Amino acid sequence: MDLAVEFFKHNSMMNERLLETCRQLSPEQLGATAVGTYGSIGATLVHIANSQMGYSRRLLDAELTRPLSEDPFPGMDLLAERLSLGNARLEQAAKLAARDLQVKVTGDDPPGTWWMPVSLYLLQAVNHGTEHRSQIATILTQLGIEPPPMDGWTFFMDAGHMRPI
Repeated sequence: MDLAVEFFKHNSMMNERLLETCRQLSPEQLGATAVGTYGSIGATLVHIANSQMGYSRRLLDAELTRPLSEDPFPGMDLLAERLSLGNARLEQAAKLAARDLQVKVTGDDPPGTWWMPVSLYLLQAVNHGTEHRSQIATILTQLGIEPPPMDGWTFFMDAGHMRPI
């Protein structure tokens, strides 16, 4: 079993579950936010999708796609399409983690251009998604909506990695 690929299969499954829960929200609920989160539910979903495309583009040398707008919200169908593409690309990119490859990263936090191992770059990508899904779960909870289970145990069970003895 390739652990990096499984991390991104988990990432994909939980993105899809959260998106399905958020499809039921009203525009007002999609605009809800909470202190300490990235922004509104809708903006955070778009941020996750855009980030996944960015992470995977660097690793796969894929074509640059124009980021979705956070405001106004692009709609669930376009968001789902972009999120699905990002999920698939990150799962594909995860297969590179086993190789001793480096990726060139330029950013502002920290500022500069850096070489880093692909495996650590992928760690950032999976951590990023987990952090923002958790923020959306917090906002949903404050709205009185139970977020879907998105933990590792749920993934293990639903992916068939745990079987009764």
